Amino acid sequence: MRVSRLVCLAGAWCLAVQGCGGAAFKLPPVSDREALLAAEEIDADPNLPLFPRSDAYYRETIGRLGRQLTERVAAICARAETEKCRFTFRYVDDDEVNAHVDGEAQIFLHRGLLEYLQADEEIAAVMAHEMSHQIAGHVDESTRSILLGALVGGLLMGGAAAAGGADQAGANDAAGMGMTYGSRIGQLSFSKEQEREADLLAAYVLARAGFDLRRAGRMFEVLAKLDGYALSSWKNTHPMGAERVVAWRKAMAEVDASGDKLPRMAEP
Repeated sequence: MRVSRLVCLAGAWCLAVQGCGGAAFKLPPVSDREALLAAEEIDADPNLPLFPRSDAYYRETIGRLGRQLTERVAAICARAETEKCRFTFRYVDDDEVNAHVDGEAQIFLHRGLLEYLQADEEIAAVMAHEMSHQIAGHVDESTRSILLGALVGGLLMGGAAAAGGADQAGANDAAGMGMTYGSRIGQLSFSKEQEREADLLAAYVLARAGFDLRRAGRMFEVLAKLDGYALSSWKNTHPMGAERVVAWRKAMAEVDASGDKLPRMAEP
């Protein structure tokens, strides 16, 4: 009986944290079979060369591409109904293979990632992806999700401990543990969908700025080789690389067929 109660509590926890949001834009579906076939393609050429350049080169390139990307992004911001449409791009001189956006719309691009990218279009794809997180409101969503996860986790685990006969100190310890686990689940609950949505919006941002989406798409092949997995699990904060390659190809087809080069809203 106690096991059943814990299972029910865990289920309620996950539903409460994960059921508070969703993509605003219609995302292309990706099947496991499609992802596995793409993974086979990627594995056929496992080479992952580096293209190191000077810090001055990266700073100049990021500045130039940033200006091009932001010139025509306003229409996409309007479609997303956001006023947060100003971006600052910053180069980070370290080996971390990463790029991210903060709550002030500052986009950080690390040398460790840039060295794997050969063409301007690939670097622009990373920049457009991070811009899209801001446009879609993902930073604010993630903050709310983490806070909600901590609250729900603390209440459920603290309440379960008290109901099971724990004293006040034991219940407090359980609540603290629940808050920790809950915040982690909250961090995961939107992130894969956020990444898929940011990838889709990035295709439109790039297209409106005049970039070649096929050349930009090599960035997703690089990420696929870096992560080494075809399919994502619930524990991943990002969809796996092969899934993103397939979704990008579908996004390209969608953008090519779009007359106004604006993403479609998801059906309510």
